[in-house]
Amino acid sequence: MPAELQSFRSDSRDPAIPASSVVPPLALAQACARRGWPVHPLAPGRKTPAANCSDCRASSHAPANCPCVRAGRWCHSFHAATLNQDRIQQWWGQHPEFGIGVSCGPAGLVVIDIDAHGTEPPARDRIPPGIPIGDQVDLAGLANGFHTLAVLAALRGQQSPADDTTTLRVRTPSGGLHVWGRFSA
Repeated sequence: MPAELQSFRSDSRDPAIPASSVVPPLALAQACARRGWPVHPLAPGRKTPAANCSDCRASSHAPANCPCVRAGRWCHSFHAATLNQDRIQQWWGQHPEFGIGVSCGPAGLVVIDIDAHGTEPPARDRIPPGIPIGDQVDLAGLANGFHTLAVLAALRGQQSPADDTTTLRVRTPSGGLHVWGRFSA
């Protein structure tokens, strides 16, 4: 896997994926499913689910009542997420341009989205809300999500999840980071 993609401490590295390779979407979707992470297609180059079929776009209905999911189609995004390797082969085999969405709830995952863009930080009592940060803590230079997460981790005497190389970490196009894990409070 790319250097940004590290396995969970509790998950074994997938031997089918070389450590230094760029992982094709089909192989990555299959690897996620083998880890117990239900997957569904994302629109090419986007973070949004692949479009529903024309019938589903034309009529609003509950995913649970939709015949598409039962028929093996990806309509309704995470509602159609699967661990079924044959279905994954079908979806990404026919559409290698699809991205991969993971249904985090059923997988037991939490993903921390750390933004890298600079912004005016919120008031001291809102970083993070409900956790007091004493006046003795210098917040000068606090400019992005990496800084905010580091402050939160330091207040708890923990390493920042952004620096934890034992979890799955994925760089975002904007320079941010998605940290995947099964975190405890």
